[in-house]
Amino acid sequence: MIKYLVNRYRGCGIAKKTLIILLFVSIIPVMAIEILTCIIAANTLKKQTGILVESNMKLSQKGLEDFFSEYDSIIMSIYTENEYALKLEKLNVWDSRNYYLLKKQLEDDLENISYLHPEILGIAVVTLKKECILYDSITNNAMDSFCFPEKDRSWLDVTDETFHNTQTVYSHVVNREQANGTKRNIVYLGHRIADINNYRQGTVGSILICLDETNIRETYSQEDDNGINVSFLCDANGNIVSSTRIDLIGTGIFDEWADGGEKRFSKTESKIRQAVEAHQIMNTGFYSIYTKPVLKNQFVLVSLRDNRELLKDFKYIFEVIILLTILIIITSILIMIRFAGSLQVRVEKITSAMDRAYKGDYTVQIEHTWQDEFGKIARHFNHMVQKIDQSGKIEKEALLREKNAELKALEAQINPHFLYNTLDAINWIAIENEQFLISRMLKNLGNILRYSVHKSNGVVSVRSEIEYLKQYIFLQQQRFSFSFHCIMDVEEEVLDLKMHKLLFQPLIENAIIHGFPGNTGQDMITVSIKRKGDRHLVIFVEDNGKGMEEELVRELNHYDYLSGAMEGSIGARNVIMRIKYYYGEDGYFFIESNDRGTRITAEILFEE
Repeated sequence: MIKYLVNRYRGCGIAKKTLIILLFVSIIPVMAIEILTCIIAANTLKKQTGILVESNMKLSQKGLEDFFSEYDSIIMSIYTENEYALKLEKLNVWDSRNYYLLKKQLEDDLENISYLHPEILGIAVVTLKKECILYDSITNNAMDSFCFPEKDRSWLDVTDETFHNTQTVYSHVVNREQANGTKRNIVYLGHRIADINNYRQGTVGSILICLDETNIRETYSQEDDNGINVSFLCDANGNIVSSTRIDLIGTGIFDEWADGGEKRFSKTESKIRQAVEAHQIMNTGFYSIYTKPVLKNQFVLVSLRDNRELLKDFKYIFEVIILLTILIIITSILIMIRFAGSLQVRVEKITSAMDRAYKGDYTVQIEHTWQDEFGKIARHFNHMVQKIDQSGKIEKEALLREKNAELKALEAQINPHFLYNTLDAINWIAIENEQFLISRMLKNLGNILRYSVHKSNGVVSVRSEIEYLKQYIFLQQQRFSFSFHCIMDVEEEVLDLKMHKLLFQPLIENAIIHGFPGNTGQDMITVSIKRKGDRHLVIFVEDNGKGMEEELVRELNHYDYLSGAMEGSIGARNVIMRIKYYYGEDGYFFIESNDRGTRITAEILFEE
């Protein structure tokens, strides 16, 4: 059955085959298209959401780093202002005369800083003896401080750490209750104070800044309608410092991150997921985890995104995709039927013209207005049959000319051996009579005849052709009593290259016979052969004669060697014809002439 269908398909025309293929590839893949579309759409939504979340995470990362950098700059302004270190040095040695004055000055300085930065809950300077000079913006009371209470001096742990650390120290979150019962989550930032002019003195104290966790949260939290997404900030010990879920603040569910480091965080997504599921932070198992390191991995920002929201409207998208697919299939079928019909008409028109051309009718032309590939085929076909028709006519004419040439050759044929033997006999008579000039001329003439007759259209070296021309020019100089001179300028590197023989002798003969006005003694012919590029030889034949008529120059430069008559200037026309026959479009012939002489330039291909 399958074989039968395949054979039937092979027997169909191109239009029907095209229609069958288009219908087959349009209807069969519908289900695959729907499935792939759904998968791609879901992945695209997830990817785009991921890109958006990643972009928001970068902004949150930048916001957090800018937030902490602002307080780092406050700390650095205190650290670099040497008066704080000098005052702490005196307080550390209990300078009773200036103690209260120095303490009051420090309190005023801290109050000014707190006034410039109202979001700071409290700021304190701690001496090496753990004595605290502070300003609390909540209580405005150094004796009853909310940020640095006497009854709970756990904040001194941060101070101890700053004494042994050159970087800013960040505490874990502390939950503290105000006098009115309101609870706040606070975080301490600490840094040591040292005399920058005397490093050997070492640490002289510590600066502490107390911040509200809500200020941290505002830098990365985003409004969420349903509250289903969770974001939080963890320190290097795995403790949650800040979170959009208040109940998570202060918990240490990620203790396995104690070593910190960006590479470690990037490899612990499975551990994050385990911790999230163990503490039931997300109420769905279909969520994504995004992380960003903050302050060179001192903190990590984690965002948990519920993916169910992405796909809740996907059902409607799926239904729209099905309807659009059905509509596209119906439209495609109608278009394919119309296209196949148009294709059939064009193919039949082309094949009909090809059949007529196959039967020998080279006048056939395809009438069309097509601008596509079929139009290109039709144009090329029309051009091809025109060329074939023209070539047939030229071939017939060439055959006729060839027959005429053969007849003329037969009429003028002389036995070469008879001619050589006769010239040799005359040569010996000249030697016996001591006519050595005549003997030399006869010898050169014999060589010329042998060179000309033997393989008249053969390929010889440039060296052989030059030797032949020299013998020919010698005879012509003897004939005309040395009324002209000839200079040959041939590059050494071209002497062993190959070319067709007897190609330019007619040009030299024309210059001698027709170019010179008479025996002036100043007539000159120059023959130059040079190499051009990797394939061509350039030949120049130049004389200082009376020049050629302008009309004849124009006629020869545009001579149609295929159909032009061989009447007048037979030598030049013969050279043009042979160059075109031998070298085709790679051959070149051009004449320049005026009353000061004629210059002929020709280019041919050489053989190695």
